[in-house]
Amino acid sequence: MSTERDQEPSEGGLLMRHVNAIVVVLLWTTLFGGWVAGGSAGAPQPTPVKQYTGQIKSIKIDRCGLQPGTCEGSVILAQPGGQEVTLAIQSGTWLKRGDQLVLIDELGIGNYVTAQATPLPATALREGTVGSNPGERTITLEDVTSRRL
Repeated sequence: MSTERDQEPSEGGLLMRHVNAIVVVLLWTTLFGGWVAGGSAGAPQPTPVKQYTGQIKSIKIDRCGLQPGTCEGSVILAQPGGQEVTLAIQSGTWLKRGDQLVLIDELGIGNYVTAQATPLPATALREGTVGSNPGERTITLEDVTSRRL
């Protein structure tokens, strides 16, 4: 035989339910808010792929796999109007040289190409590009003076 008083939640039990509900809401808010913020805060926006046409001034191949079409690297392209752009060339990226589709490892300095690629930031270092080794080009006065103490 239960009384009416036994079926009513006590003040302590009611308070505990409210605290539990608030904790659950705060946890979900924190988890969901952290997930959304973590995915967008400070994340660099991907640079869109665009079509570029011009003459190759420099080629850098970073790595190649064993299969054809697996080389990746970058090229500096002199565009009509004199502007230069450095393009990231991913493995499997085809460039059009004349009427032929070619890969980065088939290119040469001076080739006139059209490429669908992503530009690299102007601040990106390109050490190891063709012509950057003093043995591959004429040593300039700047090269000599920059090595003196």
